[in-house]
Amino acid sequence: MSFTRGTILAVGVLSVLDALATLVGVQRGIFFEANPLLREALDSHPVWFLLLKGGLTFFWMGVMVREIQRRWLAFLNFGVAVGYTLVVLRSLWLLF
Repeated sequence: MSFTRGTILAVGVLSVLDALATLVGVQRGIFFEANPLLREALDSHPVWFLLLKGGLTFFWMGVMVREIQRRWLAFLNFGVAVGYTLVVLRSLWLLF
């Protein structure tokens, strides 16, 4: 697996971890969802939140796979993966 494809996969895995950490954190009263669109979905029902977050992530990953040859998108995706890593690590730190 190439480095770029690995970062695309990492974004998907990190998005799932972020969603689960957000659900637990919101349930415990520690977190709130910063994204207004996802916050509205979460306020409606956690399933809507998961579906929307999963759909947005799936869309992002699809664009990345389709446009993988564009170097600037590969660089952007790497930045997203690093950012997600920091968010997930912070969330896990606060939860545990």
